[in-house]
Amino acid sequence: MENISIKIILARPRNPDNIGAAARAMANFGLSELALVAPHIPTWRETAQTAATAGSGEPIWLMERARAAVGAADIIRAAKICDTLAEAAADCDLLLGTSALQRRTPDRDVILLGGALEFLSERLPVGKKHKVGVLFGSERTGLTNEDLSHCHAALNIPTSEKQPSINLGQAVALVCYELAGHSSVAPPRAARPAAVPSVQEIERVVLDICALLDEKEFADPGGKDYKSAIRRSLLDARLTKGAMGVLKTLLRRARLPK
Repeated sequence: MENISIKIILARPRNPDNIGAAARAMANFGLSELALVAPHIPTWRETAQTAATAGSGEPIWLMERARAAVGAADIIRAAKICDTLAEAAADCDLLLGTSALQRRTPDRDVILLGGALEFLSERLPVGKKHKVGVLFGSERTGLTNEDLSHCHAALNIPTSEKQPSINLGQAVALVCYELAGHSSVAPPRAARPAAVPSVQEIERVVLDICALLDEKEFADPGGKDYKSAIRRSLLDARLTKGAMGVLKTLLRRARLPK
């Protein structure tokens, strides 16, 4: 895993203790990059307003004082607050979305947590550094289908059928252990995989396709939004960076005035 860095992304978190617990789990396993997508504003405002001042004059969060994030104040201070998931994952080469899969059949590849390292070794080429984002849903609803449409695969933590739900902080700890602390050596690679397009590259192509459809006055009779469907199709196609470059060239030519 030396060539892979992990970015933890929390979508719409509502509880400051859970954010703190997630940050502490990251610190336990040497991870430092945290992003929050549209956090619950009253909770976030309360957390920020009740921040204390350390001896150095720098702020430390209420969560640090409450011991939910012991040793993780730096991670919380450096956390990036984003309005959208696309913004939070823009610098990721590959995005995994965690899900308990309750009453849901996702249209993504589903990976059990124990197979995550093998999946990454198969999808990411050697010889360069990669950033992998791991997305966690809110405490109340988990990830939505729209959230999962941004992900290359769904990551499932096997649990008892009687109690499939895991606390957000616990889920982050398990994932951090498996990806960063459990093993520093990725499984052997059978072959050198081709480079894959990043989340940001895919999102740009999605927007280009939507813009082209608008220009051609293509409309769905039902008024359906095609953005998620197009994004899922691009991810399912598993295009290489080279193939994505060809697609972008075709889109540019298609939009040229005749």
